Amino acid sequence: MYDVKPEVLALLETIPDVTVQGEYPKEFVNLPLISFYELANDENKPEVPGVLTEVSIQVDVWSKRSTGALAQQVNVLMNSVGFRRQMSRDVPDPSGVNRKTMRYRGIIDARSKRVTQ
Repeated sequence: MYDVKPEVLALLETIPDVTVQGEYPKEFVNLPLISFYELANDENKPEVPGVLTEVSIQVDVWSKRSTGALAQQVNVLMNSVGFRRQMSRDVPDPSGVNRKTMRYRGIIDARSKRVTQ
């Protein structure tokens, strides 16, 4: 099992003027906001435990305005380290805040920290 969350947090925090949280937001006061969650963390090659881990991450962009430009920045950053987007869609949120959810997948080699498909 490889914990990629600290690396994803550091990566997303490079986006200026945005709050980043590794959990579902408790409040929507400081917008825009990016939240992310690990959806799955599985051994990719069980015969070689701990070396290759398949990870799926959900990233949500929250904003009072359009989420498009910020979502594009997230996508560029996630792709730059080897993750690939599997899905992206606008999600109606009862809070009235605009929300774009994106899911990413990658296989992480614990030895090199390289993310591949």
